Amino acid sequence: SVGCRQIQDLEIPCVEVDPCGDAQAAAEGAVLGLHEYNELKQKKKPVVTPQLHGSAESEAWQKGVIYAEGQNLARYLMEAPANYITPTKFAEHIEQKLRSFSNVKVHIRPESWIATQQMGAFLSVAKGSAEPPIFLEIHYLGGANTSDSPLVFVGKG
Repeated sequence: SVGCRQIQDLEIPCVEVDPCGDAQAAAEGAVLGLHEYNELKQKKKPVVTPQLHGSAESEAWQKGVIYAEGQNLARYLMEAPANYITPTKFAEHIEQKLRSFSNVKVHIRPESWIATQQMGAFLSVAKGSAEPPIFLEIHYLGGANTSDSPLVFVGKG
């Protein structure tokens, strides 16, 4: 992580990372270490692409990259100002990120749907904003056993 950030300061576009026996952890450290919210900054840091040195542990490396990119997406959405990532933009961003997965369905529910579901507390909180509320529903349809109970995440963003 620290080494990748130093390479970024040198404006070198690519760095090969030695997996040091754990390619997944090395990938996570490299990708997480290079993350910086600079969307609204005038001078942005150069993009550095970390790559695995060698090919012995490429599957574990890819897994680490995916995990870290997921964490960085959450960081991006969390660190963005509220007037920049509104509920509508948040939902559209998530829908765009998940669009390519055939086993994931995204439903963006508007204020009218929220009202028909009698979600009064949710609507009351949303009245404190000029932005309309959005209820984002994500269905994962890729579980190994279809008879298992569904896994549900509930959050407020």
